[in-house]
Amino acid sequence: MRFSLKAMVTLRLLRCCITCALAAFTLAACVGADYKNQPPAPQIPSEQAQIERILQGLSLEQKVGQMTMLAAYIFFDTDANGQPVLNAAKLDKALNQYHVGTFINSPANLYSTSQWQRWIDTLNQANSSHQIPVLIGTDSMHGASFVKDAVLLPQNISLAAIRDTQAAQIAASITAKETAAAGILWNFGPVLDVGRHPLWPRLEETFGEDPYLVSQYGATMIQVFEAMGMASTMKHFIGYSVPLDGKDRAPAYLPDVQLWQDHIPPFKAAIAAGASTAMVNSASINGMPTHANAALLQGVLREQLGYRGLIVSDWADINYLHTRHKVAPSKKHAVEMAVNAGIDMSMVATEFSFPELLVALVKEGRISERRIDDSVRRILALKIKLGLFNQLMPAHWVQQQSSAATLRAEKAAHKQHALALANKSMTLLKNDKRTLPLPAGAKVLLAGPAAKSLHALNGSWSFSWQGDDDSLYPSETQTLHQALQQHLGAGNVIHQGEADFYAPANVDVASVKRFAPKVDYIVLALGEGAYAEQMGSIDDLTLAKDQLQLAQAAIATGKPVIALFTMGRPRIIAPIVDGLAAILYAYRPGSQGAQAIAQTLLGLNNPAGVLPFSYPQYTGNLLTYDHPISAAIRQRPKSSAGMDGYAPQWPFGFGLSYTDFAISNLSVSGEDGLAQSEFKAGDTLTVSVQVKNTGQHAGEKVIELYIKDHFASLTPANKRLKRFTRIALAAGEQRTVAFTLTVDDFAFVNGALALTAEPGVFTVEAGGLTTDVVLLE
Repeated sequence: MRFSLKAMVTLRLLRCCITCALAAFTLAACVGADYKNQPPAPQIPSEQAQIERILQGLSLEQKVGQMTMLAAYIFFDTDANGQPVLNAAKLDKALNQYHVGTFINSPANLYSTSQWQRWIDTLNQANSSHQIPVLIGTDSMHGASFVKDAVLLPQNISLAAIRDTQAAQIAASITAKETAAAGILWNFGPVLDVGRHPLWPRLEETFGEDPYLVSQYGATMIQVFEAMGMASTMKHFIGYSVPLDGKDRAPAYLPDVQLWQDHIPPFKAAIAAGASTAMVNSASINGMPTHANAALLQGVLREQLGYRGLIVSDWADINYLHTRHKVAPSKKHAVEMAVNAGIDMSMVATEFSFPELLVALVKEGRISERRIDDSVRRILALKIKLGLFNQLMPAHWVQQQSSAATLRAEKAAHKQHALALANKSMTLLKNDKRTLPLPAGAKVLLAGPAAKSLHALNGSWSFSWQGDDDSLYPSETQTLHQALQQHLGAGNVIHQGEADFYAPANVDVASVKRFAPKVDYIVLALGEGAYAEQMGSIDDLTLAKDQLQLAQAAIATGKPVIALFTMGRPRIIAPIVDGLAAILYAYRPGSQGAQAIAQTLLGLNNPAGVLPFSYPQYTGNLLTYDHPISAAIRQRPKSSAGMDGYAPQWPFGFGLSYTDFAISNLSVSGEDGLAQSEFKAGDTLTVSVQVKNTGQHAGEKVIELYIKDHFASLTPANKRLKRFTRIALAAGEQRTVAFTLTVDDFAFVNGALALTAEPGVFTVEAGGLTTDVVLLE
């Protein structure tokens, strides 16, 4: 594996940007200049000719090997001391008998940068059957999450709460930098699934429930990854995030209108942003597993959306067509279905059945070799694009370019940015009588399972797949208990719990009753431990019973109770909301999350995050904010019905601050600057509001713009997000926020699956203020 000149240039630029930036979003302008204004990468002469020349020299078996991805750990045995030992014979078999061209992850869960580099060198040196370099892919989901001592960033759901795509730029640039330093140039991210089912255990990996929000964040990340010489992956195409029962990999049932309105837009934006690869939904839509769905992979993704990049399976999902979905009577039939549907590369990932069966299928005439060639061309094009054929080895490049002092400085800067992102994501949901921020010298009782848990702060894909092993985190990573002690003093923080999230001592009601008289406040660290994928599937969205009982006991003491939630999805807490004095939702804030929470509690950070999903109040009311108007039916007493059935605990976009803001003077104007209430196709509208910080503290405010159609040929949505911004205001400062709209912003997907704007009346909402405009014929 080698770095291209493009990657070397952009990494040097990124180093300059990061080392000059501090904790605030000062990196944003520098990163923006990096990915927007850098010189184009030098073109390899006759790239297509190079691909054809390589392709002509490959046997069928070698071609199929390029379509195969295997997990690195299968090539390692365990010695008497429990340490992994390379099985050279098995690796030689993979590389030189099966000609495997791509590998996923490291031999162990957590490799250091230098270990990753040595592993990649080992693969390339052992690859003697042809001159095609191997490609390594990994899941760097919130930072370089499989590189030892990497800086773990807030999860995507946290970034979406910030409502500023500069956050996505910063997160992507740090992720790319620390991942590429290990020699890994293919990242299986970002997740573009629209998180519209709160039970779904991968909600924390998404950017929330709104397709526009997901599109903006996802496209931004992809632009940064690709400009830095890293292949991005738009995943999981498509409909993965809305399983009927909320379980991971469970079937979804999606009408075409809903598919195109809610789920296609992020992938369309990702293609425009230059996504190199696409990963496929592991589940099924309307009874057809996506890995076998040619109508979606060929008809929609390639033909209608114009995608030309590589399509890769998810883990073992071709085999699952036979073993789980039962649409293929054998593994061989499963391979036939998937490849003919459009899969270019199989993440097998632990055995050799895919290349064996695919070779046999071609020889039997059930899959054409021309079809194989199409996939191999895409794979070769990706390897050429990443510069794998023509530069220094990553290990050598890193050793030559980065001194130990430089690397330490970069890591310190990354931590500062991780802290800034976590601070900006903090979402204050309740603050009765201005309980927060806590006064200096406050004495608190800290209780709850997340008080000493690192994995509750970080969630999935955190130094392991599940992320739940606290021993893997760097020793300097703080728990919430440690961070509060740092700020309040050890003598002012009483805590009787344990590091194990699930330890009974963490929800001990008796200790809360015993220590409550000795403190001014009770701080409860509640939420979820880490989980990933199927392991996080649940039957009840309600917060764990023992945590609710702990909160109720704390409330009964009469002390002000502050609840902090570190969790990847909105667990229902309705039974305790009224009794809590303050509620802070921290999502999955990452490695600097404990410090961010402590700073927010003490007023060193003024929270300004807003919810990227609707926070449900009841298990039977899981509507998204943009539900069809007719979906909000609610039964009333005496058998009457009302239309106020959207009744979340807190709505999409909700979030409080320690200061106050006044929003006024909503106006809509045309291109001439004059007030305008009617418009037609081709017109541009400017919507503006004045925002004033009327409080005593500096703060930031998210302003969102929504559009609601009054009548349409299909039942219109309650409203839809069209723009958002985040501004900082000093106490007493006022600013005008303006958004530009065109007729396309008033469009929806109609019954013919066409994006159309129908004439009529629309409500424009900005900052909570509304006015009506009319689209003319």
